[in-house]
Amino acid sequence: MCKRFLSATGLMLAVLVAAPCAWAQAVAPSYTADPGVYKLISENEHFRVILATWKPGQRDAWHSHAGVLTSYRLTDCHTIAHTPDGKKVDRSAKAGTVNYNPVIASHSMENVGKTDCQVLIVEKK
Repeated sequence: MCKRFLSATGLMLAVLVAAPCAWAQAVAPSYTADPGVYKLISENEHFRVILATWKPGQRDAWHSHAGVLTSYRLTDCHTIAHTPDGKKVDRSAKAGTVNYNPVIASHSMENVGKTDCQVLIVEKK
C-alpha cells in the first residue's frame, strides 16, 4: 500500500511540475518555426518582412505572429488556416489581395490549391 501511494504521489508530482512547462511553451514565430515556407527578407527595429511560399498540398508548422501584420497575395491562394482547437478557416484570396491581421496566436496554414501560394507578410515588431 505504501509503495502504491508513493508511486501515485510521484506520478502526480511529475504531472504537476511538467504541466505548467507544457502550458507555458510559446509557439515559434513563422520564419523560425518553418524556414522551408517562411523566408525572412528584411527587418529593422520596427518591421519584419517575410516571404511565404507554400507548395500545393503543403502545410506549415504550428507558428504565431507576435505583432500586427499585413499580408499581400503575390499569387492566387487557396488556403486553410488550422487552429489548435481543431477549427479550419478558409483563407483563400486572389493575387493582389491585402489583409490586415491582429496578433495571431498558434495556427498552421495549408495550401489546398493546385499551384504555389506566395504571400508577402509585413509584421510590426
